[in-house]
Amino acid sequence: MDQIKVKPKILYEVAKAAWEGKLLEKREEICSLVCQEFPDQTNRIAVANQIRIAMGLSPQENGDIFGPYDEEALMGNNAEPVIVVNPAACRCCSPEQSTCIVSCPLGAIRKDSLGRATIDASLCQGEGHCLEACAFEALAEKSQFVPLIKLLKEKSVPIYVSLAPAFAGQFGPNVTAGKLRTALLRLGFSEVLETALYADLITMKEAFEFNDHVKTVDDFLITSCCCPVWIKLIENKFPQLVEHISPSVSPMVASARVIKFFNPTAKVVFIGPCIAKKSEATLPDLAGAVDFVLTFQELASIFEATDIDPSSEEDEENSVASWGGRVYAHTGGVSGAVEETLTRLVPKRAQKMNALQIDGIPDCQQALQEIADGKIRANFIEGMACKGGCVGGPGRIISPEAGRITVTDYANEAAVKTPAENPQVYAILNRLGYGDELPPLSGESPMATLLARKLKDN
Repeated sequence: MDQIKVKPKILYEVAKAAWEGKLLEKREEICSLVCQEFPDQTNRIAVANQIRIAMGLSPQENGDIFGPYDEEALMGNNAEPVIVVNPAACRCCSPEQSTCIVSCPLGAIRKDSLGRATIDASLCQGEGHCLEACAFEALAEKSQFVPLIKLLKEKSVPIYVSLAPAFAGQFGPNVTAGKLRTALLRLGFSEVLETALYADLITMKEAFEFNDHVKTVDDFLITSCCCPVWIKLIENKFPQLVEHISPSVSPMVASARVIKFFNPTAKVVFIGPCIAKKSEATLPDLAGAVDFVLTFQELASIFEATDIDPSSEEDEENSVASWGGRVYAHTGGVSGAVEETLTRLVPKRAQKMNALQIDGIPDCQQALQEIADGKIRANFIEGMACKGGCVGGPGRIISPEAGRITVTDYANEAAVKTPAENPQVYAILNRLGYGDELPPLSGESPMATLLARKLKDN
């Protein structure tokens, strides 16, 4: 059977009804509309559950789209798990068509006695590529845009966008950073900031962490940038390596913390290609920084529902990030940025960086096992759960290959190569009270703490 495309239709209809303030009264209408459009590919309960998932609610078996206990959950964004199974959709799938189990390299997906998929939460890392493997859309991630749209309409608090570096090219070849910023401002956001600028801050921290921790040929540092699945994989399966992980937060969290340092009342929305970021935002030591996470696919649905075409908007670019911050979006970008920055900050360092870049969960697991066995000789280890890096995230719109090209082109347009040369980085540090001096970014300094997380104990 061809891949079912019910989800985009439902995201569009739910976003449109939410924007009109009529979601609850239109929920049954949406369900009937979708069932009529896809009569041979789905069933009523499956569609009702897809609407619930788009609303941020868990699927259920009774076919109710909205129950008496759902209102509080509807307005939240921290309901785990993020990836859920729509059991009614599994009924459309025969054993010969089933691909969900083999799609999970961690063995987290199983089938119950009725042939319905189940997810073992203790094994699932939340990276989300299983969603693409299911032709019946029985696997899905909860969306957070319903409560976000309510906030945007109320205009009661400032709402900032932290826009992931992988945005380049996602919304069409003619959609520049400035046009996308204007489109987001039209939706009601107070300001749009590129996460890449805060990747610049993290790059500098990573360079100092490397300088502090890698002194001999036997030392190595595992970067904690970008990928929450990579860190979760190490914490859960290779705890003996946790002590080698850099304590840096991801650029997503760094952006939110800095924004809220300047404006404690602000809400921060991260928009990117990564489903796992929805779980990262709720981790105990990171919670409270990022309020909502949207994928590029979800944002595209909101643009469509509100009749906003980013390609036709004014180009009001506010370019601030370096080449190094922008290339975080693809495999090798983090290590390339840190290496360039380290060379500028500590040019005569005895132990030069010898980086290893890995992407895809199977390759990550193999490399981590070899590192644990002492078989890999590299002193800076960059891991990404998605093939190609963030541009390969399941919430992307264009292919990973196209994403890498557009990110590279955009990065090459940057005014400066590294954060060490970026005046915008020093402007942030100045506003944080550090004047023209570069503060300590490793250890226990206030700035280092702002950009650090507490990793799970060994």
